Amino acid sequence: MGEEKEELRVEPPVAERPPRSVGFLISQLGFLSSRGFMEALEPVGIDPREFLLMRFVAASEGQSQQALAERLSVPASRMVALVDRLEDAGLVERRPNAEDRRIRELHLTRKGRGVIERAGKIAIDHETQLCAGINREERETLIDLLQKLQANQTELGGVHPGLGKEPWRNS
Repeated sequence: MGEEKEELRVEPPVAERPPRSVGFLISQLGFLSSRGFMEALEPVGIDPREFLLMRFVAASEGQSQQALAERLSVPASRMVALVDRLEDAGLVERRPNAEDRRIRELHLTRKGRGVIERAGKIAIDHETQLCAGINREERETLIDLLQKLQANQTELGGVHPGLGKEPWRNS
């Protein structure tokens, strides 16, 4: 006999506990995590999107701005603004490609490497605080389950869908 699937239903609200809803809990924790991570990064002068972009530049040093925009599904105009901000801050530099001077390669500067190193430590601290209520095995299980959900929602596995949107900053 086949396994019966229990139909999902909305439970009546109870003020003392969150609803047993994956969507609500992911949204609530995502909001709190994003805000907390943004605040944690403030001392190094970057936001989470800039940290993500700098990580991709570091992982593919010398890749063209256009290729990186395509890989991250960021509109070209948005990528220009993101890279301009990082370049103005002295964290990333555009260099002409040796074979085609119209192509601009992206590289981290020495200052950018220092910032990404400090931001990486902040990210680890943030993750540790976020997962303080669970053990290592539970964390790994949670990641596995979230990745299963993610696979059904987006093809951009390592890219936050907000990267190509308007800045998170209020400034």
